[in-house]
Amino acid sequence: MTDSTPVDKWGHYELTLLFPPFTSTAGTPTPPPNDPGRARRVAESLGTVAEVVEELPSRALDDLPKPGTRADLDVVAVGCWGDLVLVVDPALASDAVVSAMADEVDRQRALHPDARITGSVFLDAGQEYNEHLLDLPGGPSLRVGGWDDGDAWTLHGDPEQVLRALGIDPADHGDADVDLDDEPHLVDWDAYLALALGPQVTDRDRFRLRPSLFRVRRTAEAAAGLTDVWFG
Repeated sequence: MTDSTPVDKWGHYELTLLFPPFTSTAGTPTPPPNDPGRARRVAESLGTVAEVVEELPSRALDDLPKPGTRADLDVVAVGCWGDLVLVVDPALASDAVVSAMADEVDRQRALHPDARITGSVFLDAGQEYNEHLLDLPGGPSLRVGGWDDGDAWTLHGDPEQVLRALGIDPADHGDADVDLDDEPHLVDWDAYLALALGPQVTDRDRFRLRPSLFRVRRTAEAAAGLTDVWFG
C-alpha cells in the first residue's frame, strides 16, 4: 500500500470533549475563536498520533477534506472553542472489531476526568456501521452501535439512567427527537448525544467554525487499525 492507494469508503468520526461549566458557546452567534496552540496539544495527546508533522491551512468544519487516498487518512482536524474540543480523525473510525473510538474515549477520560466525552462513528463500507459513545465524569456511560442489520446492534449502559445523571427527564427532553422506546438501531443517537453536550455545534454552525488541520504520523497500532478499517 502506498500514499496514493485510493480509499473506497467514507464516513464520519468525531470525538467531542465538553468541559465545565458544560455551557459551550461554540454554537452561539459569536463563538470564541479556535485556539491553535491548544488544538495542536490535543492532536499530540491522541492515541492515534505519534507526531504532528505539519499544520495545514485551516478550513471550515463543513469543508474538511474527505479521504480519497491513504495519505488523506493522516489528516486530523482539531477545534478548541472555549470549553468545547472537537476532533475529526479518520483513525478513530471503528468497525466492531477495531475499537479505536472506544479506546480513545477511555484515553481521554484518563487525561480529562472532568470532561463530558462523546464519540460518534459512521462508516459506509457497502454496509453501514454506526457507533455512539457517551462517557460522563464520575458517572454512567453508554456505548451503542453495530452494522445496519439491527439484530447485530449492542447496547452497553442504560440510556435513561445516563439522562437522569445529566439532570434530564427521559420522558421530557424538549424538542430533541429521541424515542428510547425504539429498537436501538432506530434511535437518533446523534440527537441523544446533543442532549449531553447542550447548545454547541449544529449543522448550521459548521460553515463558520474553522478547526486547526494537521498532517500526522501514526502510531504503529493506529496505522494497523486504520488499514484494517479502511482497506479491510
